[in-house]
Amino acid sequence: MRTGFALFLTARAVSVLGDRVAGVVLPLAVLAGTGSAVSAGLVAAALQLPSVIGAVHLGALVDRFDRRTLMICSDVVNAVAYVGIGAELLLADGRLPVLIALALAAGVADTVFTTASGSHLPYLADEKQLMRANGLVEGSDAAATLAGPAIGGWLMQAFGTFTAFLTNAASFLVSAVMIAFLPGHRATPGEGEPADESVLAGLRLIGRDRRQRLLLTAAGYMHLLAAVAYLPLLVRMRDELGLGPQVIGLVIAAAGVGGLISGLVVARWCETRHWAPLLAAVLAVNGAATGLLAVAGSAVWLAATVLVLDGASALAFIIVAATRQRITLDHLRGRVLAAGGAVTALVRMVGVVAVGALTDALGPAPVLAGLALAGVPFVLLLVVAAGTPRDAPAQPTTSSVSG
Repeated sequence: MRTGFALFLTARAVSVLGDRVAGVVLPLAVLAGTGSAVSAGLVAAALQLPSVIGAVHLGALVDRFDRRTLMICSDVVNAVAYVGIGAELLLADGRLPVLIALALAAGVADTVFTTASGSHLPYLADEKQLMRANGLVEGSDAAATLAGPAIGGWLMQAFGTFTAFLTNAASFLVSAVMIAFLPGHRATPGEGEPADESVLAGLRLIGRDRRQRLLLTAAGYMHLLAAVAYLPLLVRMRDELGLGPQVIGLVIAAAGVGGLISGLVVARWCETRHWAPLLAAVLAVNGAATGLLAVAGSAVWLAATVLVLDGASALAFIIVAATRQRITLDHLRGRVLAAGGAVTALVRMVGVVAVGALTDALGPAPVLAGLALAGVPFVLLLVVAAGTPRDAPAQPTTSSVSG
């Protein structure tokens, strides 16, 4: 790894931990402050909205300005937004328009940070180490996902809502300070590369590049599973198997363990440009695990299956991220990542609504089986693609570097 990667990884992990803490503190605080589940839902939706409707413009921002500076600004905006939300709930009884506006600001900051950090990563890792680097990033995300909700709940219970928001804001500021010590990086087109400044350049590249389309298609299925598989599983564990909340919590917690194993251990052994067959195999494991969730009859088997499911999901996300970084020109990377993120975010939003309705109508087991079978065409597409020639890496680009 190049100089600065360890600091980048630590800073990003701290920032993501703040996101995970906010994922618990924000809806609980809004619900307690306003007494309205609808208000809590609207604020949560506002937090996610920029990743769908504003992604292509925010991706263009990442390609035009220094990515280190954007990450710092995003962390600062997040800190200010969450302090503002805490103050609004404490001092002004949680006025809904103000809460939505602050949540939108935090959502914009989060989208910019995610896109800028993903675009900056190849600058800190050699091409041959991209899989391992993304594995470490995914592993740190899994650790934050395991720790963040528990930390957020403990902070609220022990010190109160406003202190929880202040601590959350502090995590973003710590991340900003660490990122300030990284070398700056602003991408510019290299010699012979087209200088496409359009905000839609990422979508156009995905549309004309078969590899990008395959990656986005596979990512869409993975995000669908990540967003919706646990809903019918929760219903099945509670209603069909009669498991209690503590056991259900332990089963779901196995997901974090699977993500850690894939991110920190498995990914380092998967560095290859033959990404299509590897991704096909991982998606096949994912589909099989989802199908097993429909028939497994004990908490132990369910936990083991969830571990495999999330481990395979994490590995798939690592493969997609590393391959996309490898084959995308630097000055287009932000827009490609943002465009892909917008599509997968839309898939998640629509999927949650659709699977919720199908679970009510058909029951959890048929829905889980259907999700498993839905993976078959994606696996077949990747198997066919495996016979194509090796991927050529993105052409070298010249970049503006600042200290």
